[in-house]
Amino acid sequence: MPVEFSEHRVKKKYKSKRKKFPLFRLVFLAGLIGCGFYFGWFSKLVNAIPLFNEEVAPAEITWDSRCKSVGGTPFELKDSLAQCSWIVNDSTPLFFNGFVRYVASLRKSPVAKLHWVAKACDFDNPILVQLEDSLVYSYLRVPLKDSSKVWIDARTGCAFPGLCPARPLDWSNIDISENFDFEGQDKLLAADAFYGLGEAPLHPILPGVVLDAGRDSMGLYVEIDHGNNVFSKMSGMTPYASGEGVSVKVGDAVTIESWIGRIPPRDSAACYLSIRRNGLFLRWTDFYAAAHPLDSVGISNFLERTGIRL
Repeated sequence: MPVEFSEHRVKKKYKSKRKKFPLFRLVFLAGLIGCGFYFGWFSKLVNAIPLFNEEVAPAEITWDSRCKSVGGTPFELKDSLAQCSWIVNDSTPLFFNGFVRYVASLRKSPVAKLHWVAKACDFDNPILVQLEDSLVYSYLRVPLKDSSKVWIDARTGCAFPGLCPARPLDWSNIDISENFDFEGQDKLLAADAFYGLGEAPLHPILPGVVLDAGRDSMGLYVEIDHGNNVFSKMSGMTPYASGEGVSVKVGDAVTIESWIGRIPPRDSAACYLSIRRNGLFLRWTDFYAAAHPLDSVGISNFLERTGIRL
């Protein structure tokens, strides 16, 4: 029997073409805007959005945060100074500054302390770096006449690191006037004269190794290799006791405390020093001044001016 299908028609719902007015939504939106103005939400939102080409102010960097960022412990000092300190041992990581790394490498004890001192408002412009080891070593960063800055050893006044020559005569040294008559000795054209009390001891200007020693027409002489292509020759000396020769021999290691001879036995006498660096003759005053940016008075004035107390 064939089956017949008939289409079932659903009665369509009638939709009104008239749109309802969204009164509730408008009232809600108006209330929300009113609350925004009343509680300051809009002003906070505007302030939070950066304007075009407006630079965001960086966060304030304090001494404590800067010190801690390089692994140190911060301290406050007097006179607007601050200190950043480290415990130095074999496990200490590399320091942020080349000079600090060098000073840390000089420690002799298994554990040492290292201090970095500067104005509290200027961490990166240090005044003092100090190493507390078996002894305390202090290094000052002082300005030169050309406005550049150099590190010096607070104890010796020498530029650090570098050569630190000492005077061959100490307590017996007598200043020589520019018109002093040396009887026209030609050898003085390549030497500097030191005028002192008779029989005063003479010392090397730097540590080194004796290259030559003996006697010439001016008296006993000693030539020393100080390393770094620096050589010195002290001549016109006398031995320590009558009948003796030079007190050192070739190959001997000497320090600035070693005695290498004496001033001739007169009330006042001269000995002669010749310095060569890289094969060129150097005047003693120039060599000494270049190694000593500040004398003891200059160091005292610098410490007083900066507020550093050693």
